[in-house]
Parts: sequence; structure tokens; C-alpha cells
Amino acid sequence: MRQNTPTLPAPLPPARTDFHGLQARHAEAEACLAALMAANMTRLYDHLIQAGITHVMVSFHCDHDICLITGLTAWAGDVECPCPDVIIPYVALDQPAPAPRNLALRHAITRIACDVLQDLRAASGTTRAADGSFCFDAAARANLLDYNPCGALSPSGPPQACPASYAQGSW
Repeated sequence: MRQNTPTLPAPLPPARTDFHGLQARHAEAEACLAALMAANMTRLYDHLIQAGITHVMVSFHCDHDICLITGLTAWAGDVECPCPDVIIPYVALDQPAPAPRNLALRHAITRIACDVLQDLRAASGTTRAADGSFCFDAAARANLLDYNPCGALSPSGPPQACPASYAQGSW
């Protein structure tokens, strides 16, 4: 006895999605975000140097999808100093149509710190708790990171969520 019904399923219709176009648009968006982040960092370094600040230490605590800035300290060489009252142009990375807006230097530092942390956690694909600190080194135009994902301690002091955080303290 012969079997007259096909044993293989019918082939799938061709894909209607332009995957190459999708990948190209994604790569373009990633390049745009990288350029915006680089421009924000350049403006931050320029304003820090003009203010006589050599580096800013930022401490943080991250847990799940939220990173909290727990402290900001500015330094001029080996001397802790207050943040000057200057305005810096900042472009938010989470806006559909990025446009520059003016922020106080201390607020721009906090926002850029949050951008760096969110980018780091997205790239690493981790949501584990972590504590650490990093330094915006204006003299070297570099960021130095101390990121401790294991056995993270709870932050001291009132933490602030990145989307709406502003530096507090002696600044």
C-alpha cells in the first residue's frame, strides 16, 4: 500500500521582515548613542578642567535594574573641593529625539554617571547586586571603574535612583 499524503510539511513562506535593514538601523542607533555619550563625556571633562577639578569620585549601588548613586566627591589634585555653579549642555540618551539641555554641573555628573552604569550593566547582561565606585578623571580624560558584583553591601546614606537623581552633600 502506498501513502499518497506528503510526509514533509510545506515550506515556510519567505520572511517578510528585512533583517538586514533591522540590523543596519540597530547599528546606526548604537553608533548614535555612542557618539552622544562621547560628546557628553567631552563636555564634562572640559567643564571639570575649566573649574579646576581634576577628578570626581562616584560611588554607587546597583540591584536588579536600578543603579543608585550614593555619593559624589570632587577633587582638585589631593584636595576635596565644592562643585562650582556652572551650566553644562547635556544630551539625554533615553529620548527619542535627542536635544541638548542645560544642567548644573553636579546634575550633569550624576546623569552621566547613571548613563555609564546603565550602559555597563546592559553590556554585561547582569542584574546581580553590585557596589563600587568609578572616577571621572578629567586630567587623563578617562573613567576608572571599581565594580564589585559579588557580595555587594547595601549603600550607606540615602541612595538616589538614576532616572531622577541629583547629587547632594557638600556640593
